[in-house]
Amino acid sequence: MILNKKTIILVLIFFFFNNFSYSKINLQIIMKINDQIVTTYDLEKESNYLLALNPKLNEINENDLLELAKRSMIKEMIRKSEILKYKKLNLQNTQINEVLKNMIQNLNYSNESQFEDYLNDFNISINDLKKKIEIENEWKSLVYAKYSKSVKIDKNDLINKIEKISKEEFSFEYNISEIVFDNNKNSSYEEQLKKILESIKINGFENTANLYSISDSAKVGGKIGWIKQNNLSIEINQEIENLKINSYSNPIKVGNNYLILKINDIKEINIEFDKQKELNKMIMRETSKQLDKFSNVFYNKIKLNSTISEF
Repeated sequence: MILNKKTIILVLIFFFFNNFSYSKINLQIIMKINDQIVTTYDLEKESNYLLALNPKLNEINENDLLELAKRSMIKEMIRKSEILKYKKLNLQNTQINEVLKNMIQNLNYSNESQFEDYLNDFNISINDLKKKIEIENEWKSLVYAKYSKSVKIDKNDLINKIEKISKEEFSFEYNISEIVFDNNKNSSYEEQLKKILESIKINGFENTANLYSISDSAKVGGKIGWIKQNNLSIEINQEIENLKINSYSNPIKVGNNYLILKINDIKEINIEFDKQKELNKMIMRETSKQLDKFSNVFYNKIKLNSTISEF
């Protein structure tokens, strides 16, 4: 009997996984995203990846973690399919190591070797992580190429803001985490907000960001890091100026989305800056904010045209 190429590949895949002893769960096909198969092993590995980035996810129940991993995989695989229409992924993106370096610092590790030991506890390699970083970087590049001309920056408004700030002696800098949610067709704003606020009480802010936020920062518990007061909008400043450390804001309407911010830390800083450099930073930050919105629109459009089957 002569087997065709497709049959041989399927037999080899079955043989490999049938003899694969690492996975803690029985191997099953759980999803098909377009032409890509997702197994319970893939889901377990994605769960480990999310736990490595945000160890607090150990506090949520296993079913919620698996659902989170499933959504994360769907997003990554749909993005990857779109990227592959335009270019190959070969880990040659020069920004990968820079993103990895920032990730290592954010998780409080001194060097890549220490971080690699940490990842080994989750059965994840540095190479696994680099592949994920590459997909995220290339997705951002794709969004920029598609929507950069649609970004609108009021440069004069930013210049006026800088001039006003330069007259002050000191300002504040906030260490912030975020939860971003949109108008979901399946539930009202009130229902979504109730669900998110209940989750914050039960699971904590960072885990709720993982579970409900549509921002890419969700993977790291919504952490944004340090942002100067002058880089925040008037509306956001009004919401957070009286917040204490470890408290969070009311929902803030930003375009078609809603934003909840948590203050992780606050510090007072002297105002000494190069006006041109500060302007460039503001332009970059505003550009990034607008591109994030376009990214969500673009992804949702592709997702609607994708075939997602769960078994």
